[in-house]
Amino acid sequence: MRILHTLAERSLGGLEFRVLEQSSWLHNHGYEVSIAAPADSAINRAARARGLRAVDFDFNPAYSPSTVLKLRRTVKALRIDLIDSHSRADGKTAALCRDLCAVVRTRHFAKAMRSSPRRRLEWKIGCDHVIATSGKGKQELLAAGLIAEERISVVGEWAGDEFFLQDEDPQMRLSTRHALDIAAPEDAYVIATIGMLRPEKGQADLLRVVQRLRGQGVPATALVVGMPTASTQAYAQTLHRLAQELGIARHVVFAGHRNNVASMIGAADVVLVPSATEAWSRIVPEAYAARRPVVASEVGGLPEIVTPGQTGWLAPPGDVAGYADGIMRIRSQPKHAATMIANARAYAEANFRLAGKMFSTLEAYKRTLAGG
Repeated sequence: MRILHTLAERSLGGLEFRVLEQSSWLHNHGYEVSIAAPADSAINRAARARGLRAVDFDFNPAYSPSTVLKLRRTVKALRIDLIDSHSRADGKTAALCRDLCAVVRTRHFAKAMRSSPRRRLEWKIGCDHVIATSGKGKQELLAAGLIAEERISVVGEWAGDEFFLQDEDPQMRLSTRHALDIAAPEDAYVIATIGMLRPEKGQADLLRVVQRLRGQGVPATALVVGMPTASTQAYAQTLHRLAQELGIARHVVFAGHRNNVASMIGAADVVLVPSATEAWSRIVPEAYAARRPVVASEVGGLPEIVTPGQTGWLAPPGDVAGYADGIMRIRSQPKHAATMIANARAYAEANFRLAGKMFSTLEAYKRTLAGG
């Protein structure tokens, strides 16, 4: 099977890391896989660094004859059997290649979708199959009337093997905290959030949570891992100003982009996912695998994988007091927290292994190629 992943974005976030990990796994298991994305995109640079074939491709404007003809030539030259499109523009272009190969659209979001005759037509005749990354994402597709249920598969997120293999090493944890220049690293109660710096990811709420906890006597520190996109530079600056305004700048670490996400999670006491919109989130499976407790927003697909009191805690998006309350429960009830962490780890072992998710992905691909 020859697979072409297509993406129109230039940034490197959870969606792009998912594609990179899928592609690496496929490549390592004997499949011919390529990634088509803009020449100046971070994913193409990352793909080449991993030894993957990257095709420089600008999908805008999506329906222009030159864009469509270029993709059709690429499909023919690489003898592609299946396109897996991951964003809006490339999905539109890929739709005009259905006579050459099968087309899958992966829907990475779990928010309400606009519906119109044109959009319904684009989805219904523009792809053979859809992969939703959460049950909520599937329901939003159905609610918008974009595609029939039998043409949707759900394949959620996973955690890489490095998260499962990470041992509890207090010295390594302390060393990572020192390297991050965390104040009072031995005593700090570190709350981490990991993701691109965008308003909907809720990093501002993490800062407010830390201020609230410090007011309650908790030596809380915010660990913010991630970089802004080209369009969210102003938001990143706002976060730095907010830390100053809240009086917690000394207790906030802006770590930027990190390749060693497992180490970042290992340095934390709690992982907070304060997103305003989310499918499943990559960070929840990774935190479960790395044995770190999770507090998350009750939004999108997150309630599908976070069971309050069993594998983590939930609070409504934007509920700073609710997030802080979940964190305080973890801190003040260590025995219950240990049970919750063990439950989450067992859940991750059963549901969040990469090999299992890739098996499900390949089943969706094979079903598509068979006309299902």
